[in-house]
Parts: sequence; C-alpha cells; structure tokens
Amino acid sequence: MSRDLIKSIQKKTDLRLMLPFGLGLRLGDIVSVGRDGAFSLEGSTKSLLGLPIRARDPGGPADIHRLSGKEVSCTFRNAGEASTLFPHLPSAKARFDISFASERSWLLAMTARRLQPLEEFNQFRGPILAAYERGVWKPDWAIVTGVATAARMTLLAARMRKTDIMLTLSATVTPETPVTAKLTADVSVTTTSQEITQCITETVMPVACTARRVRDPWWRNPYLRDLGSVDLLKGVESAPDDQFWEDVDEL
Repeated sequence: MSRDLIKSIQKKTDLRLMLPFGLGLRLGDIVSVGRDGAFSLEGSTKSLLGLPIRARDPGGPADIHRLSGKEVSCTFRNAGEASTLFPHLPSAKARFDISFASERSWLLAMTARRLQPLEEFNQFRGPILAAYERGVWKPDWAIVTGVATAARMTLLAARMRKTDIMLTLSATVTPETPVTAKLTADVSVTTTSQEITQCITETVMPVACTARRVRDPWWRNPYLRDLGSVDLLKGVESAPDDQFWEDVDEL
C-alpha cells in the first residue's frame, strides 16, 4: 500500500489505517513511520515518559462505506444472477462486481466502528522535549492519540489501471440489506483481473488510528541558557495545538 493511498483514505474518513495490517496499537503507544507508511512500535508514554494515559469513552458505533477513484463501480448481484465482469464463473452465491478504472481507486467498508481518543495529550509536551534532551526520544516519533476498532472491515484497493474484482458473500443477505453490511458479510475475493491490496477482517479489532508528532521548530534544545531558548520553553505549554503538533504523516 502506498502512502498516497493511505492519505487518500485518511482524507475521506479522518482515520489513518494501521499498517502493517493486524498491528494492534493502543492509546499512548509511540510509533515511527517507514517510507512505505508502515508503523514501527517504539514504546509507550509509560515506558518512555513515565506517564500513563487517560482515555475518553469511545463514541457510539458507526458503519462506514466509502468509494474513491476514477470510474469506480460496485454492483450487487443476487445469488443466481450472472456477473457481467466474470460471466464464466459460478453464480450460486451473492456477489459484488467491482471495477476500478485507475490504480489509485479503493473501496472501504467498516461496521460498528468506534473511536476512542486520549483524554488529553498536551500533558506530554514538556516530557517529550525533556526525553529528547536525554537522548531517549527521536523527532520523528509520534503518540497514538486515538484508536478506532471495527467489528468487520473490507478494504480493496487497485494497484493497476482497469482492475476488476469479484467479491463473494458467504452470509445470507437480501437486496434490502444495507450495502455496508453486504460488503462485510463473510466476504472473500473470488477473482481479480489485476493484483490488488486487500484486508478483510471478521472480528472486532483495531483498524485505524490518529497519531501526533511534535513539529520540527520545537526540537531546539529548550534547556540551553540563551534568550531564544527561554522564549521557546515558555511557549511549550501556551502554543496552540496546531503550532505544536502535526499529523504523523506530515513528516
């Protein structure tokens, strides 16, 4: 999965997928990000800063269904109805015919998604800069400030132009079943015309997050005894959030 795809999904959903898939990040975990957009776990606020986290109650569950890209189509086929993309394949089960015209196209469906954020993460400002001074924190590290779980998730993304996919449903659905429920109803990819990126989950698990890092101007040594650094130190607690923090992928 490319970083462009990660950012496209984040823009459409306000959540950043956890990569590699299946990585069980928790609130307060400290991560770095590789060139491919995958997270590496570096520690936690407890292990690196000596501070526990306080979590807010998660919000109510929400179903999410998003399509993005050039000439994207997603057509439901009842059991027994022939596929127009793959007419030679069996049609005993309900299916979706999915077509992506561009290599940056994707489909995402989540059921019962819940987002749990940190109660307050500004308490970590001073301790992070102090940890950097001690050599136990790196500027590109970020704090996981929110974790989203989903009961089920289906993610399909094209890697090449003109990609067709058949998605088969094992669960029983009807035409009236909401589309998000259909797209996550014990589904499996039956066939594709090109190589794709896919992640299909069937149990409640963390799937996305928000993460914040300290902006570059704050990495001057706040404890050097000169006028500029004294002014910087005074501003650590008073700086607006958008002047102190930035999204983990802005680096």
